Amino acid sequence: MGILDEIVKANRMPVLFVGSGVSKRYLYKYPSWPELLEMSFAKFEPDSFQYQKHIDSCRRNKMTEFETNAYMGSLIEDEFNKAFFDRKITLNVGNKKNPSWVRRGISPYKMYLADFFKKQKLNRSPELTEELEKFKKLKNKISAVITTNYDTFLEDQVFPKDFQVFVRQHELFSADSYNIAEIYKIHGSATDAESIVITQDDYKHFRSTRKLIIAKMLTLFAEAPIIFLGYSFTDEDVREIIEDFLSCLSDEQLEDIRKHFIFISYKKDEKDLIEIERTITTKNAVEIPFVEVQTDNYGLVFDKLSEIVPGISPLKVRETRRVVKTIVDQNMASSDAESIIVGIDDLSNFDFSSKPLAIAIGYKENILNKYGYGLLEESQIFEDIIFDNKHFDAEAMCSERLKRIGKTRLIPVFKYVKNQMVPEEEKLGIYIEEHNSIDKIIANNVAKTLRNISEFTCYEEVKEQMMKESSCRRTAMTILKNINVLSVDELRDACKYLFNTYPNEYFAETNSKRCVLCLDFKENYQN
Repeated sequence: MGILDEIVKANRMPVLFVGSGVSKRYLYKYPSWPELLEMSFAKFEPDSFQYQKHIDSCRRNKMTEFETNAYMGSLIEDEFNKAFFDRKITLNVGNKKNPSWVRRGISPYKMYLADFFKKQKLNRSPELTEELEKFKKLKNKISAVITTNYDTFLEDQVFPKDFQVFVRQHELFSADSYNIAEIYKIHGSATDAESIVITQDDYKHFRSTRKLIIAKMLTLFAEAPIIFLGYSFTDEDVREIIEDFLSCLSDEQLEDIRKHFIFISYKKDEKDLIEIERTITTKNAVEIPFVEVQTDNYGLVFDKLSEIVPGISPLKVRETRRVVKTIVDQNMASSDAESIIVGIDDLSNFDFSSKPLAIAIGYKENILNKYGYGLLEESQIFEDIIFDNKHFDAEAMCSERLKRIGKTRLIPVFKYVKNQMVPEEEKLGIYIEEHNSIDKIIANNVAKTLRNISEFTCYEEVKEQMMKESSCRRTAMTILKNINVLSVDELRDACKYLFNTYPNEYFAETNSKRCVLCLDFKENYQN
């Protein structure tokens, strides 16, 4: 069994640590770090011999490849900025003569880099396009992404809309971070020129604050394996991060590290996944084994990872954590919390501003049985009448949720009471008596507001008029005016139209509520 098969078997969504090799693979003519530096140098000095002069000096001073690149980044920024301010270089970013970003103190060289990486285009090779499609399908299989890339390939192409992006290091533990469905751009981003890490000073500052990244990795590692993708194993900067990270793990964590720490590296023309046992030495002089997978077939890697079957998508997990945090934060300052049941599909649109809430976590049926149907929001009752999708227990609905209903409320009840014994003197019995005809649901004062609404002879005409209306209120009034020409199925279709066309309005509009009450009456009382 291969190392990726072990991850699939454990069914734990991995964290991806993504390097420039991934962007170089999928973006057209994407430069390596040395190529980027040489290209930047040529903007102010076209003689490539001069560039080689500086590279030769670094070699004679026995600087490593990483040290050389950081040194050249500093030198190029200084010379590039001088040339820009001497108007020997122009950038098509903002006002050419006196751009506002200059007045904000942003480095012209970093603005050039940001503009360059924003404009990167996809490699349209059919083979890579097919492979990229497999990569995109991992959005529900990956828990989070850490990257040193400046470009926006990951957030624009692979995880669009689903993953929240964090650029600055201090954002890693911000109140908006929930450790899942997130991208952490630890070397900065093309969307924020000032954040780009390219010079010696930038890397010096990065090292001094690297403990934040290590802490974030430790948090993520507690829940998921980490897969390095698009890096060379000789990458000095990443090796330092890895060594720092491994030095922070407990002996127990280190014992099991091999299954949770995988390096996917590029090997030209290799169509299989070749596993090599590696070791890396921590700063505590402990040798740690891990697996390097060499390949030129990333599609096979993505196929393996696609076999992971999470119970809930990362986006839904993130929304759940956001909801829980919001509720906890609110109730820290409130002693008057109320309980509510929220479906997982409703999390992103839920409004917390109206009242303090408490939370119960578990299967809906178990929560309803344990805490009672009194927790149900009215909106869920309306949705159940329209779509018949909630499967509520009728007896429990009558004895708990609807028992004390006020006679002036607008809530559909007939679906639940039709096979129940409801004493007439109880509030629910009184409510039924007050709403047991269309004329009672559409009372005289309501009917007066419908006087100028057009009447039709069939549902096709009604629907045509509904589609012409531009508001939930007017659409609902058209339905109410023509309620007697609509069959149960036609009225249900009209209510679905209201629900789907005005999802944020239909429940606040009393006329649309009356449409659902009429549907409930026709289907469950009149019949």
